[in-house]
Amino acid sequence: MLKKSGFAVPEKSFSPQDFTLASLDGSRKSLSSFKGKVVFLSFWATWCGPCKEELPSIQALYDRLSDKGFVVVAVDLGEGQAKVAQFVKEHNLTFPVLLDGDVAVGSAFGASSIPTNYLIDRSGRIIARVVGYDGTDWTSSQRLDLFKKILAM
Repeated sequence: MLKKSGFAVPEKSFSPQDFTLASLDGSRKSLSSFKGKVVFLSFWATWCGPCKEELPSIQALYDRLSDKGFVVVAVDLGEGQAKVAQFVKEHNLTFPVLLDGDVAVGSAFGASSIPTNYLIDRSGRIIARVVGYDGTDWTSSQRLDLFKKILAM
């Protein structure tokens, strides 16, 4: 189902390198703090056209599934807090946004093209990745069914 939904699937799931970054409110959050939830980890930037196209769909996905143990963690690459905060406010984004000012985390995750999105299961293991945005809504029935099945695991 992951491949049919546009994801690349590794031969074996694996634990990603943990990281801690500043959030927009100034607190620091680590990836490991979301363990126990299904995490949609998205690397993006405010200037990225495809990122801007997919963010409303990602927000809709978060709105539909956040009460079921699903979280979106959006990591902005290389931009300052004020610029990202303004963008988040203008686009009514409510999921956690973290700042990777020196792009070290993005580089460690191979996010040289954005958007780059990872799907991490409840045990904290990467199960899939997708690079780019093909225009498919993240709340399409096929993708929603997929996320619901992963949440039920």
